[in-house]
Amino acid sequence: MLHSNYPILYAGNTFNFELHLLRQAEQELRVGKPRVWTKIADIYAKQLTIISINPYPDAETTITIFGSDEIPPSLKHIIYNTNYHNFYRWGIKGERTGNHRIIYAIHNYHKVILLHYFDKQYNGLIKQKNILPAEENYAIYCKNDPTLY
Repeated sequence: MLHSNYPILYAGNTFNFELHLLRQAEQELRVGKPRVWTKIADIYAKQLTIISINPYPDAETTITIFGSDEIPPSLKHIIYNTNYHNFYRWGIKGERTGNHRIIYAIHNYHKVILLHYFDKQYNGLIKQKNILPAEENYAIYCKNDPTLY
């Protein structure tokens, strides 16, 4: 059994997104027709587990840990439009539900802080308007637990 190396912390609207996702999946299950929200919730849970073990965007390590039958998360290091070097983007293709994106930070090399959720409606790099809320949430978090970098 694998154990989580990185505790997952919530900031901003990420917890609300998770609640919404679970409510929608629960509704589908209550009706007896598991569909797209149930699938997205399953993918989200698997990928969150993978991120809690290895939050860095290295697909080969993830496949080695979990096997090729699991869905590796779509992780990318954010290097543009931000002043922080420890920000990453987690993407979940949600079919009809949207293109879900969560910006997270690896804080002091041992915590993952989910900073901001948004539905990406465009192609290309993440725009600064979607990074600003993550930066604000991270600055608030760092007041109580300063960053080492």
